[in-house]
Amino acid sequence: MKSLIIVVVFLLFSTLCLGQSQEFYTGFFPEASFTKKLKNEDRINFKIENQNIFFDNRNPEGTNIKYTHYRTDLMAFYDWRLNATKSVALGIFHRFQDESNRNRIIQQFALVQRQRNLRISHRFRADQTFTSDEKVELRFRYRLALELPLNGTSVDPGEHYLVLSNEPIFSLQAKEFEIENRLIFTVGKLYKNSQKLEWSFDHRTDRFIQEGFRTRLWLRLGYFYSF
Repeated sequence: MKSLIIVVVFLLFSTLCLGQSQEFYTGFFPEASFTKKLKNEDRINFKIENQNIFFDNRNPEGTNIKYTHYRTDLMAFYDWRLNATKSVALGIFHRFQDESNRNRIIQQFALVQRQRNLRISHRFRADQTFTSDEKVELRFRYRLALELPLNGTSVDPGEHYLVLSNEPIFSLQAKEFEIENRLIFTVGKLYKNSQKLEWSFDHRTDRFIQEGFRTRLWLRLGYFYSF
């Protein structure tokens, strides 16, 4: 636990240093996810995310500390369970963001592995984003997540757990290639009735190829309910 705190503090410090000379903003990121289990073991998932900026060095007026609603995302997935460890899913997505609302179609394959008390999750995604007056954006994503219980060998109701995940994202739009990376540190707690709360540091960097390298740091609070 101490090692995780040291890593997070270092991440915050290095990100703030980068923000002095490059594009950087940070804020609060609440999300809620609801999953319905079907009789055939398939699942339907609905999710809402809301990003709010509190610090932004892009402000031309020079006032970096200012509240701004950045965007709201709505998602719905149908998840087919292939077996106990594998699944495929198809999803739709809508984003509310100023005057550039977006729609997206998502295809996903997920695989879970277990080694003693460590849960390893692999998620492969492809998506296509449609925005008015813009070319279609094509992306491929791979997320690796490691989940570790803080009590015993598995996560039981009332117990906490840690999750470390990293997800590179490769995109192509109008013949322009770009890379984004998302590194997330999470502390979660499992409650009764399949409810979870998660607190996360979500560190995102992009524009590695195009001009204007960008760093974003989100403080996330997630509520997850499965029924």
